[in-house]
Amino acid sequence: MQGKMSDSEGLPLSREMQDLQNRFNTMMHTINSNSKVAAFMSSSVGQYLDDHPFLALLLLVFTIMSAVPVGLFLIFAVITSLLACIGFIVMEGLMLSVGGVVLLCFLCGLVLISLAISSLLAICYFMFSTTMNYYHNSSTPSKKEETIGYSASSNPEDTESKSTQKKE
Repeated sequence: MQGKMSDSEGLPLSREMQDLQNRFNTMMHTINSNSKVAAFMSSSVGQYLDDHPFLALLLLVFTIMSAVPVGLFLIFAVITSLLACIGFIVMEGLMLSVGGVVLLCFLCGLVLISLAISSLLAICYFMFSTTMNYYHNSSTPSKKEETIGYSASSNPEDTESKSTQKKE
């Protein structure tokens, strides 16, 4: 009974194998008919790999297996480069902001210092001008004093009589 089952199951399996072999041959024909593959196979490296199929399989497996790590490394390199550029831009912006704040503080300090110096100079100017006016006015006789002094020198008797009248 088992022999009959294997014979009946063996027939569809061989048809599937033939279909698979036909598909594989069609795919190989399509690949070999490609102009780039034909140019590679006519080169010395292609002929060497055609003569040494195990080495060709080893190279194919290595290429396929190395694609993932190489791809991950390239993604890592690109992301790192982008983050470095963004970090540089952020750091540059931060440094410019800090520099701007320091400059603003320095300029505000200069405003306060210049305000204090200007106020001190204005106070000194007003004190000097007031002192000079006071000494100038005290050293020169006023018009009243000049008229009294002039009249006293011309009429000394009048001055004495006026001064005695004021005392009484």
